[in-house]
Amino acid sequence: MATLYITNADNEVFATVNGLVVYDRKTENNPTFSDQVDLTPYLADGLNTLVVAGVNWGGPATFKGTVVVGKIETPFAFTAPSTPNGIVFHQTFVIPQ
Repeated sequence: MATLYITNADNEVFATVNGLVVYDRKTENNPTFSDQVDLTPYLADGLNTLVVAGVNWGGPATFKGTVVVGKIETPFAFTAPSTPNGIVFHQTFVIPQ
C-alpha cells in the first residue's frame, strides 16, 4: 500500500506514477490542506516511479507532503522566498510492488 499526502502547494504541485498524472492541484497564497492520494491502484508489479513536482508562478514557493509506503513515511519539503516561474522542485521516489 502506498499513499501520497500533500499539505502545502504554492502554487501548483503534481504527481505522476510511472508517467501517469495521479494528482494536480493549483493554489495561491500558500494554503494548508490535507490531500491524500491512494497510489496503490496505479502501481505495477516490480518497481514503480513516483515523481512529485512543484511549479511556482513567481514569488515565494512552498511544497510539503509525505509519501507513505507500507509503514515507511518519507516527508518532502521545499521552501524558497522567491523563484523564477516554472518547475522549481521535484523529487523521485521508487515504490516496490
